[in-house]
Amino acid sequence: MDFYDRMDWPFLQTVAVAVLLLGGSIAVAAFMSWMIFGPQNRTSSLFGAKPVLAVLMAIVPISVVAVVGYENDFGMNPHLAGAAMAGLLVLYALGEEIGWRGYMNDALSPAPYIVRGLLIGVAWWAWHFWFLDEGSTMQEQIQLLAILTATSFLFISIVGMSRSWLSVAAFHSVAHIGILAGAFDVPTNKRLWMGGIALVILIAIHSYWQHGDKKAASR
Repeated sequence: MDFYDRMDWPFLQTVAVAVLLLGGSIAVAAFMSWMIFGPQNRTSSLFGAKPVLAVLMAIVPISVVAVVGYENDFGMNPHLAGAAMAGLLVLYALGEEIGWRGYMNDALSPAPYIVRGLLIGVAWWAWHFWFLDEGSTMQEQIQLLAILTATSFLFISIVGMSRSWLSVAAFHSVAHIGILAGAFDVPTNKRLWMGGIALVILIAIHSYWQHGDKKAASR
């Protein structure tokens, strides 16, 4: 998983690759599939059942990284650079979530939860192309597959409650802060610290959202 730490690209070039080619490609494929095959039992959208909370969740990782700051060598204010970097990572995550937990989850919705989680987890793992990394071992591949599959189940549960791609992308971006921020030369300890703070806040908002839904359903 040290690929991102070995990247030594200019800031804007990394932005173009991460957002347009990686996350953006999944979103484009999803929208094209919707156009060709129809809504496919569509149950989720960008903002979901509670747009204000979905937007708030997306703002959390951006705010955390902006407050901590991103010391850079291209002359940008650290706090502004932090907001830009985190915003990029949220957009990257959103592109993926539109495809995986947006289109694919809905397209597979006639299937049981466990089947959807497994299929999306395997597809998500294959899309990362880690199995083509000659330096990785079989054990590492199995570990990555297990992590992505478990995360897939978790994210399906989140989107099932919120109906929002943005809310899932907020959680997804926490992993990006912990891993992909290495492409921006952010120290590992700092990445994990920022990701941890964002995760705690997101869990609190998600719990509040879930509690509100249960309270409304009991009336």
